[in-house]
Amino acid sequence: MPEPILHDRVPEVDRARVGISYSGGGPLLLVELGIAQAFVDLGIRPYAIAGVSAGAIAAAAHAIDPVGGAGIRAAAKSLEQVSNRSLGLSVLQVAERAAWERTHLMSLGSNESIQELLVVAFRDLAGSDRLTFDHFGRGGLPMLIVIATDRLTGEAVRFPGDADVAGALVASSAIPGVFPPREMVLDGVKRLLVDGGVVNNQPLSVLALEGCGTMYACAVGYDGEQLQAPTNLIDNYLKATSIGLHAAARMEQAYVELRIGDAGVIHHVHPPVQELPVSGFDFTPEVIATVVRDACDGTKRWIQEQRILP
Repeated sequence: MPEPILHDRVPEVDRARVGISYSGGGPLLLVELGIAQAFVDLGIRPYAIAGVSAGAIAAAAHAIDPVGGAGIRAAAKSLEQVSNRSLGLSVLQVAERAAWERTHLMSLGSNESIQELLVVAFRDLAGSDRLTFDHFGRGGLPMLIVIATDRLTGEAVRFPGDADVAGALVASSAIPGVFPPREMVLDGVKRLLVDGGVVNNQPLSVLALEGCGTMYACAVGYDGEQLQAPTNLIDNYLKATSIGLHAAARMEQAYVELRIGDAGVIHHVHPPVQELPVSGFDFTPEVIATVVRDACDGTKRWIQEQRILP
């Protein structure tokens, strides 16, 4: 099993450097966009933003305009075109694929359509169809860190500076069994990548390595509360998985706190949010606007009540 990335290193952190980490959460991406907007509204300027799975999309949306929130608004608008059907997850689509591929069925659906939406958004926001990670960490923009999992080695893989951001976000959000793995060549190595949350659903270690001494661990999904009964197999999988991911994320937070000691601090951000009024990924403009707004307001209250402004 690969060693934790901090196992042989004691990171030197500075509390003046703010890092924000977004966990995975599937459809709860809407909540994460609201959390991101709260940071913008409160004037919290991050040095680095990290994310996995759906949280990687929130991280990119936040990082591309951390002052005005244009990326967050663009992401919310793009999600109006996302549905179970666009992701190949309608009951009929899944049944047809299962009947056709049978024992060779690799996934229930596909998140490839997300990449097309990302390319359009990046073109509008940054003037380029192909945005790389080198675009970030300069010109007033925070560093953007996205993690995926190498399905063959079990390693957490950080995308290098020349990697395509849109492709990286699709790979990092490839929920095993729900979306297919993605092949990419990174630093000359061919990788078979799946959801980054498989190995690290709250990427705090990478923020510590970048010197961030004030970190916000933004969590969505299960946080110890009572869950509703699942409505279908996808909902059942996502909710059950979120329980295990929450436990792993808390362990990552405790581990990083141990490694940085009194030199830094990690704030857990988990605003109370009502159950999403959608089935799977069937978003509507009304649902998107309501959930993002409520998550934003809840996050601002959480940060102010907990007195965890940097």
